[in-house]
Amino acid sequence: MGRIIRTKSKAEGGITTAEKARMDKHADLWISRALRTEPIEPGKIVPAIEGIYAAANLKNPRVIIVPSPLVMAFAYGASAAILHTGKKSKTYAATRAATYAATGAATRAATDAATDAATYAATRAATGASIACYDMAGELGLACARRWWDNMQGGNMWAGYDGYLTACRDILGLELSCHNAYAHWEQAAIHGGFRVMHEDFCIVSDFPEFIHMDAENRPHCEDGPSHRWRDGWSLYHWHGVKVPGEWIENRETIDPAEILKTENVEERAAGAAIIGWPRMLDVLKSKTIDKDENPDHGELIELTLPGLDRPGRFLKAECPRNGIIVEGVPYESDIDGSPINTVLAAQAWRVGETPKSFEFPPVRT
Repeated sequence: MGRIIRTKSKAEGGITTAEKARMDKHADLWISRALRTEPIEPGKIVPAIEGIYAAANLKNPRVIIVPSPLVMAFAYGASAAILHTGKKSKTYAATRAATYAATGAATRAATDAATDAATYAATRAATGASIACYDMAGELGLACARRWWDNMQGGNMWAGYDGYLTACRDILGLELSCHNAYAHWEQAAIHGGFRVMHEDFCIVSDFPEFIHMDAENRPHCEDGPSHRWRDGWSLYHWHGVKVPGEWIENRETIDPAEILKTENVEERAAGAAIIGWPRMLDVLKSKTIDKDENPDHGELIELTLPGLDRPGRFLKAECPRNGIIVEGVPYESDIDGSPINTVLAAQAWRVGETPKSFEFPPVRT
């Protein structure tokens, strides 16, 4: 570590032990903000947004709060399209489009809208929010809704970068000329969720009603959505991988073939874990390479998976805690280059050993 320098305009040389302890607490603070589930407070988010516009020398925008990112996207699409075509007055367009998309049919339909409709596949029939958008602004409104991310800012969901900026200021002691303007952005990151910004209006999403995570802090829920907003719009994740809601909601009856059609490898692997490998193996072509007499040690198999040039090699075994598990292994060990064609070699590779040095543990836990 170099010589530590701390001035109002420069911070160099690494960090001290005391600064590291303060940064850990600072990170926890921003993590709690990123995972906020309390309802949005208009009295705090509106001044923050107005401050951002003022710092950019823009006129005061109309700030509209909506219940979820889905409604935000379609409300933005309708508002932007109407303003672009000049069919309505600017104030009327921004207010009516956003308000209508956030209430009535849009909100009711959002309960069933655990999809990516707003981002990738906005159609007339996608949700009540998309219908409202189309009724008000036609195909241009839907086209704008599909491009909401062009003008999107992450709010509290982009807390990582704000944590870095504020740590440099509050812990390392930087006092930069841009900090006064940044203060408004900081407040918007604390008090608001995703937002889309237009020169005439800003639409801000409320925080989720709940967020579920696994032990590694990845979004995850085994029996429902990982995220749900108060209008019912939801997202589903399996150990950090976004998956269709029906895979989790209907996991007992979902057709394994439906999961195998998925092109994304991570999503397909998550789907297999969701419905369980015993059901997946029923529909996959498999070949036994080696099988140990002890089911705890397992069986080395090859599976033909869609999209792969050759069969994948997997170790199938019984886990005392999780039942049957299936884990991918390479054809050759990256430790000593030896072929992985036995159960022992596969188990050795899993723990970073060579087949010659590995011994099966006497008791599995």
